[in-house]
Amino acid sequence: MNELAAMVADEAALALRTARLALLPIGATEQHGRHLTLETDFAIAAAFARRLAADLGPDAVLCPGVPYGLSEHHLGFPGTMTLRPETLLALLRDLAESLAEAGVRKVLVVNGHGGNVDAVRLAARVLRRDHQVTMAHVMWAGLAGDVIAELMGSERYGHACEGETSVAMVLAPHLVRADRIGPPADPLPVLPHAAPPAPRVDLALAYHRLSATGALGDARLATPEMGHKIVDTAYGRALEFARAFAEEE
Repeated sequence: MNELAAMVADEAALALRTARLALLPIGATEQHGRHLTLETDFAIAAAFARRLAADLGPDAVLCPGVPYGLSEHHLGFPGTMTLRPETLLALLRDLAESLAEAGVRKVLVVNGHGGNVDAVRLAARVLRRDHQVTMAHVMWAGLAGDVIAELMGSERYGHACEGETSVAMVLAPHLVRADRIGPPADPLPVLPHAAPPAPRVDLALAYHRLSATGALGDARLATPEMGHKIVDTAYGRALEFARAFAEEE
């Protein structure tokens, strides 16, 4: 596996000449209720990206990840650290430009945090237009959204819920404090058509307006079996795309 951070410069030069794409894991440092640690989003993304790097071999280089993201909607809970949108956009652009300087003009962002999606999409558009760099973006929750919808036992889910907790059990078990999993908080009222997981109205909501604990769903329903169903679907689709992305001229 070509892990950039573990190489010396000469090794990196060879790996970057051979690689057809760069993998960039990105997540967040933010609250995940009472039972998942603050590194959850980044740890899941990093584990996912390492699997891709191992399967893609010399076609990919694994970059050091970004453990911060756009988490302003979680600032009502202790421990959350956030970037501003313009900071994340600039960071993604700068990293992609550095890779392009080394000859790698395809970047696959492996994301673990839904709050980053809009920024990654905008960065990709700027990089394509201004720097001739192609940035693609995958996130486990989007890749396996159909499977997740079938498995969830809660009406409102998407953060520290049974789905994310199950994924953590499979990809990064150290994230889960099983002894702290308890009954879900009663959902707080939200304006019509604006509640997760699939709002029809785009309304910026702080998480303390959604849940007293910062979590959605019912983590008591989480199981490794559920996690494997989600991860296997998401990973299979991600690897299929990554291989085609690498091969495309």
